[in-house]
Amino acid sequence: MSTIDIDAILAQREEATGSADTFSFTFKAKQWTCKDPITAEDGWKDGLLDLETDVEVAEHYLGEDQYSAFVDAGGRAGYVILAINQHMQKMRQETEEGRPTRRSTSSGKRRKR
Repeated sequence: MSTIDIDAILAQREEATGSADTFSFTFKAKQWTCKDPITAEDGWKDGLLDLETDVEVAEHYLGEDQYSAFVDAGGRAGYVILAINQHMQKMRQETEEGRPTRRSTSSGKRRKR
């Protein structure tokens, strides 16, 4: 029986992305950082329950100050929701492929022996 080593998974995520509980995306040539909905603190997740609009959700993920700067740069709440959806899709694909955070160095091609 194999065990799942959460410490190793979190360390691998942190090494690959720079953080175990955030992810980033690029908009207008700037890096924006969101909370990762999978590994975020329970209290932060509980805060999602009270949100009613995309703007509230985007602000919760980015934080008030960063969301304000994002909007000033021409961003919209829908763009943050799109980034979250893309992140979640990527995480599902990597999990299905047996890679919790990293891209394969073989780019999907079989290595020659």
